[in-house]
Amino acid sequence: IINSVQAGLASKLDLQAIIDLVGDKLRDILNTDDIGIRLYDEQADLVHYLYEFEHGERLTIPSQKPSAMFRQIYVDRQPVFGGTAAIIKKYNVATVPGTEQSKAIANVPIIAGDKVIGGISVESFEREDFFDESNIRLMQTIASSMGVALENARLFDETQRLFKQSEQRAAELAIINSVGEAMSKQLDVKTVTHIVGDKVREIFNSDAVSIMLLDSATNLIHV
Repeated sequence: IINSVQAGLASKLDLQAIIDLVGDKLRDILNTDDIGIRLYDEQADLVHYLYEFEHGERLTIPSQKPSAMFRQIYVDRQPVFGGTAAIIKKYNVATVPGTEQSKAIANVPIIAGDKVIGGISVESFEREDFFDESNIRLMQTIASSMGVALENARLFDETQRLFKQSEQRAAELAIINSVGEAMSKQLDVKTVTHIVGDKVREIFNSDAVSIMLLDSATNLIHV
């Protein structure tokens, strides 16, 4: 199971694709239709619900502030599992709007590097003793692999962003240099404005460009 998940993750560099792969696999492994995968945005202090199923139906849940239970998981990096009623009482957790209260729940942290970046939540509506050390250990192992894959995806996205930014800056510099070089050879106002106008039309792929000069002596605009 772990090898099949890791093989799938190795081929993914898209964040949502990674989350969907793990979610689908866990639903199959644990034989459950009640699962959530959430990522934590530390800067905004928001939990984003990116994969949510209840009774086999996919739910759309808006981002919200983390619960006391998640904050505890974030600090000690350990799973929380057991009877839902007892966990709700201990952490004063409110049921997410649009969902029902289960009989058992397990929350396992997703760790990347040395930080908790999210969590996997699995519920059982049939048995309070659904979770044991065995299936929790499996969830932790998969969450660990997922954390590595998500970090790789983040690094890939960051590299792509920096590469595109670098490419854009190089293109902008080339444009500025070509305009500057052409203008340095001209001293005629009309020729200079035509060079700049033609280059602007080319850069922005536009056929609607105007260059206007103000004659302050006559207070007239010359197009």
